[in-house]
Amino acid sequence: MAEKLLYLIRPSSILIKIVFLLLLFIVLGSQSRLSSHEIRPAIADIQIKSEEVLIKLELNLEIFLADINASSIKNTDLSTNSFDYDAFRAFAGNVLAKKFRDKSNKFINMVTVESNAQPLALKLIKVKVGNSSDLSLPRYSLLTFSAELKDDSDTIRISWEPKLGPLIVRQVASDTIAKDKLYTGYLKPGQKSGPIGRLGSKSITVASTVLTYIELGITHIVPKGLDHILFVLGLFLFSHKLSKLAWQITLFTFAHTVTLALASFNVIDVSAGIVELLIALSICYVAIENIFRVQLGPSRLIVIFIFGLLHGLGFASVLNEIGLSQGQFITSLIAFNVGVEIGQLGIILLAYIGIASWFGNSIYYRSVIQIPGSIIIAVFGGWWFVERIMLMT
Repeated sequence: MAEKLLYLIRPSSILIKIVFLLLLFIVLGSQSRLSSHEIRPAIADIQIKSEEVLIKLELNLEIFLADINASSIKNTDLSTNSFDYDAFRAFAGNVLAKKFRDKSNKFINMVTVESNAQPLALKLIKVKVGNSSDLSLPRYSLLTFSAELKDDSDTIRISWEPKLGPLIVRQVASDTIAKDKLYTGYLKPGQKSGPIGRLGSKSITVASTVLTYIELGITHIVPKGLDHILFVLGLFLFSHKLSKLAWQITLFTFAHTVTLALASFNVIDVSAGIVELLIALSICYVAIENIFRVQLGPSRLIVIFIFGLLHGLGFASVLNEIGLSQGQFITSLIAFNVGVEIGQLGIILLAYIGIASWFGNSIYYRSVIQIPGSIIIAVFGGWWFVERIMLMT
């Protein structure tokens, strides 16, 4: 049955090839736009002073102004209010700031900062709209709030309405707080933070840290990490034989673990723009090599190791944005890496069950699945490479 199916859909005619390429570029163009409008978590940096709490909130203001529910969708283009979002995105920075100030009371009512189970009165201090001329990319702005603290206020907790999406909370370091006491948390939509104290926070359990960072690692691959998914699928398409696949995945895992750890400890620091550019190139290279190489040799393994180092730097940039738990730095680093591995192995498992187990032994496997699949991945990687060069220049 599988043999007949592959025979029927083999790329044997010019018409099929033309249709295939047209569909590819349609999908590619839509995916490029989708990835550029992805909704990312907002970041709240909190500093507790003797008489007040300062909150600096980095977020996409256009999502709030367009009344998009960031808890139910992953991309602004998928919202019924996407046209409103695009209209706000086209406004100049000063115009957008005024639009937000006009609705700032509504936003403040959606945010809850409490102490001793009593809400604090937030006051908007400053609105700084991000400077991004490329309208195809999201724009991130910085809001500064303050709230008066009473003398007996030892801790605060923060949350906001679910429709504002997930929130990363980070306590700002000071001379009075030990680094291992700084609060760092990833809040799901509507979730309330743990207690954030003047002198730091109570210890978070190891189990809670492990589960949180494993989940972050998984979601960074599935569904958010399309570039990493395509690279792993590129490894899979080279050969679905477990021995060859194991060598490639093991080297890739070891390499990205090394750079993830080094970057997290600030031993190395590479521009995120350069890393993303080279990751796109790695996707393209691996896919093209699948088309012309059939044997697993030392050069292929060396290339995979080098590209694994690059992907580790990409993972590190995500962790840098979220922040590692200062009190359980090593634990959270390992847990995040475990989550990444679970995500990657899940992709491999699905590909093996859905493709290799059905068609792996067919004489048409290379001509119908391996080569066309690699071409698709190569075009994605090449598209992203050119797109990221244009953004850098």
